[in-house]
Amino acid sequence: MHIFTLILGLVCFQTEQTSDVIDSILREGKSNSQVMEHLDQLVNGIGPRLTSSDNDRKACEWARDKFQSFGIENARLEQWGTFPVGFNRGPWSGELISPEKKKLDCMTMSWTPGTKGPVEGPALIAPKNAKEVTDQFKGAWIVASSRPKRAIRQALEKVGAAGIVRSGRSEVLVTGGNYGIKWESLPTQVNVYLKKSDFTSITKQIEKGTSVRLRFNIQNEFVKGPIPIYNVIADIPGTEKPEEMVIFGGHIDSWDGATGTVDNGTGVATTLEAARLL
Repeated sequence: MHIFTLILGLVCFQTEQTSDVIDSILREGKSNSQVMEHLDQLVNGIGPRLTSSDNDRKACEWARDKFQSFGIENARLEQWGTFPVGFNRGPWSGELISPEKKKLDCMTMSWTPGTKGPVEGPALIAPKNAKEVTDQFKGAWIVASSRPKRAIRQALEKVGAAGIVRSGRSEVLVTGGNYGIKWESLPTQVNVYLKKSDFTSITKQIEKGTSVRLRFNIQNEFVKGPIPIYNVIADIPGTEKPEEMVIFGGHIDSWDGATGTVDNGTGVATTLEAARLL
């Protein structure tokens, strides 16, 4: 997580003129709020902002430019580290092809591979051990109630299985991921998560002997690192006690299963608006 911060130097005095300024700020905030405009530009214009992604860098540059457009000349990006491999999530989709056609809500974790275009194949229950892996699993989507053991996963990759299909914990698909991967040994096995109800239905059909076919098109991209990661910092110096400060903000990055509105686009938008008003 990297931060998005506005630092305010303290101005501590009470005069009639100050009261007029405060009243003016309040009127502007109530009658001409631009919070939703900031939020729309960030979450709909740029979109999800996974750390190490192109969108994350774009969002940081956009926020810096916003601060500067409000007259905060020293708004800046400060690099705090790097990620070994970058990751961009493209469009993704899933479908049940047979015994009926149905769109499937699906998800992959961040920093994991996608498919090379649409991949359709039979859905088969995961083998119990590596010895059960035969050529019948070639091109198949492997339906697994839990993560198969390493030997099984390796055997499935060796015969050319399309990937592994697992269940989410509920009807809500939650994104996560491990950024600690290396360019020289990128993960190659596709792991797709379905809503629990869809996973359960597909599993039951296979167990009854029904022929089930699935198709997934998941456009994930790895980017060779090191990928620089930035904080966005803006300072408004105080006039009376510049050595004291108030700090507020949020984090500008987000998981990339959605647009990052609550996590934490709202914090970014309100911090920008505070800077604009002041």
